[in-house]
Amino acid sequence: MKDYRPDVIFVVSGEVWRDFCTLREAWGHPLTVGLSEECITYIRTAIRAGDTAKAAHWRAVRDLATQYGLSWISAVEVDGTLIQEEPEHSIFRYPPLSQRKRVVIDGRSPVTI
Repeated sequence: MKDYRPDVIFVVSGEVWRDFCTLREAWGHPLTVGLSEECITYIRTAIRAGDTAKAAHWRAVRDLATQYGLSWISAVEVDGTLIQEEPEHSIFRYPPLSQRKRVVIDGRSPVTI
């Protein structure tokens, strides 16, 4: 299942992007059970240690993997820098960057598009 959203820019911190890229490379794709379960393990470990910031970080990594895995044509803004790993495809309608919906993924609130 894919949810192609050329009208969306996912907004994340550099740390979330770094850990997402590391896990995506290790697991081969962002939508794998292994990647998700690894994030859940890190989340639970952080919660047990009372580290809510670290738990939120790993929730954000998992949320980004889910959302970006479903809509790999979306752009990602990392610490203010726009990243488009995929070139714009002619079969989709891409609004101007200024009109795209910015979706903040911070692990503290649910992702709504």
